[in-house]
Amino acid sequence: MKAYGYARVSTLGQDLDVQVKQIKDYANFRGIELVDLFQDKASGKNLDRPDFQRMTKTLEVNPLGVEAIIITKLDRLGRSLLNLIELTNQYEKKNIGLISITNSIDTTTKEGRLFFYIMGALGEYERELIIERTQLGRLAAIEKGIKMGQPKKNVSTSEIKRLMAEGVPKSKIADKLGVHRTTIYNRLKEITIEPS
Repeated sequence: MKAYGYARVSTLGQDLDVQVKQIKDYANFRGIELVDLFQDKASGKNLDRPDFQRMTKTLEVNPLGVEAIIITKLDRLGRSLLNLIELTNQYEKKNIGLISITNSIDTTTKEGRLFFYIMGALGEYERELIIERTQLGRLAAIEKGIKMGQPKKNVSTSEIKRLMAEGVPKSKIADKLGVHRTTIYNRLKEITIEPS
């Protein structure tokens, strides 16, 4: 089997050597040919990591016939469980498995795939529960008369009218009153025109 290794640390001051050694030792132990080892020093939330992007682009064509990606831990590759499931699905479509050493996950085996998808289902279930609890909490708050969203900014319509009468542009009025220009337009809509 041919594989790529991928190692990542969050900050420039951290060392990649431990992960690199673990990946190389694991590949050697399993008899896996480690074709290349990609390394990034960047946050897991950032998917624009240079070597991650380089690895992804290379795998689109996969000229070397790589069958797996080896990482030391799941959080080295993706930013969340759902993100990892998404990445694993993309790799699987190209017949590329994911091996996470310390998590004992190997999606090149049917048992590894089963475990990973069970974890993904649990992650999705948890996300749906959070959404449901949030919606129930919002409805309960509305029933109690609690207003949702940001409080309305206190902007004097008479001050807006006075400044407009002086010929001050609406963008300058917004700056002067410390609000967005949209707030000025909304207040102007609220002003009822008195009959002359």
